[in-house]
Amino acid sequence: MVDASTAEPLVQLRDVHKSYGSNEVIHGIDLDVPPGQITGLLGPSGHGKTTLVHMIVGALVATSGMITVLGETAPPRKVKAQIGFMPQSDALYEDLTATQNLRFFGSLYGLSKRALDEAIPKVLATVSLEETGRKTVAAFSGGMKRRLSLAVALIHSPRLLVLDEPTIGLDPVHRVRLWEAFRGLVADGATLIITTHVMDEAANCDDLLMIHDGRLIAHGSPAELVSLGGKSNLEEAFLEFSAQADTPPEPVKKRRFGHA
Repeated sequence: MVDASTAEPLVQLRDVHKSYGSNEVIHGIDLDVPPGQITGLLGPSGHGKTTLVHMIVGALVATSGMITVLGETAPPRKVKAQIGFMPQSDALYEDLTATQNLRFFGSLYGLSKRALDEAIPKVLATVSLEETGRKTVAAFSGGMKRRLSLAVALIHSPRLLVLDEPTIGLDPVHRVRLWEAFRGLVADGATLIITTHVMDEAANCDDLLMIHDGRLIAHGSPAELVSLGGKSNLEEAFLEFSAQADTPPEPVKKRRFGHA
């Protein structure tokens, strides 16, 4: 595993804002994503996590601020082949089989037939779909489609993997298996960014950024955040940091001149 304390960050955000018209949804976020570990973005739905990862992969452009990904200013077109992205919605062809979907998306990354022949069984095994490669996606359950979407993101062995709520709709057994797979990917040299609103998943991250109302409200390892929040678990710590973020500063008391 890469020593994250000394290595250059793979992703950097500096004073990043995102607005839709007059509605600002991301408010001046700064963050670094070190290589060789799992960085988690934890926060409620609708508070900016998806917007952040879409800006990192280049699907959205920041209104202001700077984003660099693998050394390139976003949108990172030159290094796109080194990035794997799994969105919340499954972008799959339901009339094709799992294997045909993987062949199609792998070809978009320029993988040869030989490379695909080697990669497809491997990624299907990673997501526990090795017995379903010949089935059409239309016959898949929602959880199976999520796992196939992850396989698509993995097909070209990306250096940086960005996963937006990857375990939505999965049963507990497959959630555990995917997190084991995530650890295996990191051991093989990949870097992962994962968004989640599930506390036990957030606790599995190496580095955790708490997002609330489009703002970064806390940053550290899960254990550090529990300690900083003065709480006994991660959920209580998140609620404490959120409450602090929602509390307006006390007004400055003005001195009344002419009185003792």
